Amino acid sequence: MVFRDPFTLELSRHIESQYPRSAVGVIYEKIEEAAEPEEGPSIYSVDIPEQLLKVLEKRGISRLYKFQYEAYKHILDGKNVVISAGTGTGKTEAFFLPLAKKILEEKHENPEVLLLYPTKALARDQVKRFSEYMVYGKLSAGIYDGDSPEHVRKRLALSPPPIIVTNPDMLHVGLVYSPYVQEFVKRAGVFVFDELHVYEGVLGSHIHHLVHRVKMVRGSKPQFVACSATIGNPKEFAESIFEEEFVEVKGGLRRRGTAVHILVSAGYLSRWSIATSIAKFLADSGMRFILFVDSQQLAEMLANTLLHRLGVNVMVHRAGLPHDLRRDVEQKLRDGAISGVVATPTLELGIDIGSLDAVVMTSPPPSYAKYLQRAGRAGRRRKGYVITVLGNEPIDAYYARNPEAFFNQELVPSVIEPLNEDVSKTHLVAYLLQARKAKLRDLPREWKLVIDELAAEGVVKRVGPYVVPIARVARRFFSERESIRSFSDQVSIIDAASDKVIGTRELPVAVLELYPGAVYFYATKPYRVLKLDLAEKKAWVRQLEELVEVYTKPLYRVDVADYAIYDERISELGIKAAYAKVLLEEVVYGYVVKDLKSGETLSINELESPVLYKYVTRAVLLKMPEHQDFDLISSAEAYHAIEHALISAAGITCGSGISDLGGISYPSGDIVIYDAAPGGSGLAKLLYTRLERTIRVAYEIMSKCNCYDGCPRCIYSPFCGNNNRVLSKIKALKVLNALFSSRAIVVEEPLTERYGNPLV
Repeated sequence: MVFRDPFTLELSRHIESQYPRSAVGVIYEKIEEAAEPEEGPSIYSVDIPEQLLKVLEKRGISRLYKFQYEAYKHILDGKNVVISAGTGTGKTEAFFLPLAKKILEEKHENPEVLLLYPTKALARDQVKRFSEYMVYGKLSAGIYDGDSPEHVRKRLALSPPPIIVTNPDMLHVGLVYSPYVQEFVKRAGVFVFDELHVYEGVLGSHIHHLVHRVKMVRGSKPQFVACSATIGNPKEFAESIFEEEFVEVKGGLRRRGTAVHILVSAGYLSRWSIATSIAKFLADSGMRFILFVDSQQLAEMLANTLLHRLGVNVMVHRAGLPHDLRRDVEQKLRDGAISGVVATPTLELGIDIGSLDAVVMTSPPPSYAKYLQRAGRAGRRRKGYVITVLGNEPIDAYYARNPEAFFNQELVPSVIEPLNEDVSKTHLVAYLLQARKAKLRDLPREWKLVIDELAAEGVVKRVGPYVVPIARVARRFFSERESIRSFSDQVSIIDAASDKVIGTRELPVAVLELYPGAVYFYATKPYRVLKLDLAEKKAWVRQLEELVEVYTKPLYRVDVADYAIYDERISELGIKAAYAKVLLEEVVYGYVVKDLKSGETLSINELESPVLYKYVTRAVLLKMPEHQDFDLISSAEAYHAIEHALISAAGITCGSGISDLGGISYPSGDIVIYDAAPGGSGLAKLLYTRLERTIRVAYEIMSKCNCYDGCPRCIYSPFCGNNNRVLSKIKALKVLNALFSSRAIVVEEPLTERYGNPLV
């Protein structure tokens, strides 16, 4: 293969030298040349205030980009605007210039603008970007968040600047406890939500309900402006969150820096070994990098390997670590004190971490939009390299066969689930604590649906036409839900040696990671889980002194304990499908011990006391046709394989990550694909609308795999609850071939006549 960039050739030679006589190697190179967005008018023809013109001149800017000018006009016209554009193309100026003009030329009670960023660190980092405009008395900003000293917050409250920079978390808690935040919300005429693409899934549902509270506190609707990295449905997504009509302004997809995109096939070897070998090569070449993974435990394990086996100076950046530790990691990367960072998606955001040479993705990200966001971290100031490792899994195999298709993916829609009960309850109680009472008829529809449950829990009560909080219980309820970053149910991880809490893990993920006997990594150190108490929401662990060469995976089953159908349809393929609320019962009954390098199963262990957890979420319910030639076992093998393939295919059609969806199959042909997030994230709903294409992609994944009857490249799953047993690709294809050829309508409702043991 001929490579155009010298670095690609060097990397290819390195991999071949490390893994001779194997299928490992660079399989594709794409060079993305720097491109500027389409030009717009001269800055002198746009009626920009003189003070702002001087700053633009100083920065060497003589023309606006076309999308910046469009945003400038629409924002000044008072419209709700959503701006989406590629990395480093000037989204900040697109909303800041018109708002600065409004502040400089209009009389308004301060603050005029509430500018919200997803995190405190990002807010502080982004304020630096427009600080050079803050040279005039009338144009100033203040940061009001949990890290602001009390005297600073008091000063900002008593004499607010025209722009208050904060985050949704501060708004969420402040609307309940702080008269200052309440006053800011009432006064501000414009609310800007930057990095809108971050607010998908459960976090986006929180923002949706937080916006309800903002409107109700104000008694009127403010102007909303949203900015996003490139996503598939910016207008639709913004309107689903804010429930207002938006004007869409699109910048270009292209970045402003040159990047070389490289696909590396790991063949049948461990993708983690290949990724760490690439990181070692980058470090030895003097290049700074981020190694992206999608799992907290994987981040810890790979950092442990790089540090202690390969001698690469790296640190971990992930959710669940203290904020000061994460800031220290960012600073060290910025200063060049470390070679790189092993990160979960926490570093997708645009925090300034200096000039990075490379981004390594250990697997294809959940969506192409996320790929673009991660890729944009490298090459901002010089040429960047974006290396993606394709392993031995269905989506990877799909793109290894079609590498050009990887870079021609659609931008799948971003989604939320407004009906998530846990989220609705949180914000209804928050509003009642602040307002003290509310008329039932004035509440949003989603809040009305959870009143009876909250009343049964003793949190609220009805008094005539009003709903009121039961103060003491409501305050305790809200205190457990002050963070919109995590679910209310969290397990505290306690070091048994010191009896100190070293971290937390959300349920239900905690059940699959903190069962007795599990190896759990924290800050690159391995621990053994001694005990898990779900009633107390505590797990006790003990640090392992020896170098750990294994990892553990749970054996578990999931069953549908109850369900309520919201919508149903007969698909184009003739099968019955439904979108439903489901109550799941999850039981961990054992675990396997695997070799860290090879992935080989070393032992299978049963738990003395299985761990049981129940939770509500949303799901797609399917009723596949039964195959007349199959017995019970053959049917179980076929539908279990289809379930696995559907979850893999949803990564292509819906942009779901490998742990975002779970699945259950029954020998009766009933299949359930559910949101892994309690209450629902919106992905199952998106899958429900994209079901036909997802089934066809699942068929392609299986039919084009050259294995005999199933392998990691088609139907095996790293999250399979029974260690990838009772699976048959051949039998799954027989079911789908019959489905495609007959178009026979399955009239039976999903789950109504299910039988046999559930498989996950």
